[in-house]
Amino acid sequence: MIEFGITGPYLGALLMSLGALCLFIWGVLSGALFNTDEASQKFFEREMENDERAREQRRKWQP
Repeated sequence: MIEFGITGPYLGALLMSLGALCLFIWGVLSGALFNTDEASQKFFEREMENDERAREQRRKWQP
């Protein structure tokens, strides 16, 4: 009989990969992966606005 010490890691890796595949399929079918770059675009725009405000504040306080 094959020992668990040999087959156990392979079985664990197989179960984890099947779980990851199920999560990916669920994410695609539920729409969780739709339009994902919108959040990063909003974040980038807010950061640029904050940088501009900081530059204006520095210009205001420079002698």
